[in-house]
Amino acid sequence: MVLRLIHQSPDTAPIPAGAVAWRTCLREVVFVGSAATSGPHAVIADADAYSLLVEVVSGLRSPLIGETEVQAQFKAFLESLDAERHAGLRKLGQRVLADVKTIRRRYLQGVGAHSYASLAIAHIDPRAHVAVIGTGALAASILDALGSRTVEQWGRRPDVMTSASPARRYRLFGDRPDDPPAREATLVIAAPVDAAPLDAVVRAYARIAKTIDLRPADARTACRTCGPVVTLDDLFADAGDAASSGRATFDAARADIRRLAHAYHVREELHPLGWDDLCA
Repeated sequence: MVLRLIHQSPDTAPIPAGAVAWRTCLREVVFVGSAATSGPHAVIADADAYSLLVEVVSGLRSPLIGETEVQAQFKAFLESLDAERHAGLRKLGQRVLADVKTIRRRYLQGVGAHSYASLAIAHIDPRAHVAVIGTGALAASILDALGSRTVEQWGRRPDVMTSASPARRYRLFGDRPDDPPAREATLVIAAPVDAAPLDAVVRAYARIAKTIDLRPADARTACRTCGPVVTLDDLFADAGDAASSGRATFDAARADIRRLAHAYHVREELHPLGWDDLCA
């Protein structure tokens, strides 16, 4: 498979026709392959593209270096691809995951002990009623960290609810509000959400005591009734100076990744009749 990527912030520019996009809260990785590109797209290819992908999936490009949520998101992305139509990309993804496992074992053991979920939970009173916005991997990790406490989870689609536990109540953004509103809650925003659905969630509660906002800075919408807000920047500060203290280790990991990327670039594969790349 020819590896060509576009790496950008989410929804920076429309993706080219025929391309496949992997999106997280912080980035969009577009696999363009042989698809034609135009406009503002800067395409990264071959070893440089492979190196970037392994760094991203291993957590070396995350604000919280070494976190593992991004790896789980990449696995979910691969599983969502059509097995026949995207066979080449799925095969590439498995190679990336194998190399990520090697890098994490060699350089990142214990570094990702802090996760977004564990840092967020530290800001939530154990007695608080919690409302979580989101149904993706990040929301699922928050729900797991909350354990058996009663939580209301908000999203757009009931079929992607992350838990069937009786302690979880799933609500759609368009649900009719309770009358009177539910009790005071601590709000966790674990998905991109704009002002209208956020306002609908806030109005469902008598008061928002605190908000843990896990959206990147450029995706946050103002909310005057969300109480004190803990942002991603606050959580990164909680994690301390691990990035600076581990700089030499992270540099060694990136050098090893470049060697793995070179091995990918010069790989020798059998292509019967020359049709593999064309059909992938």
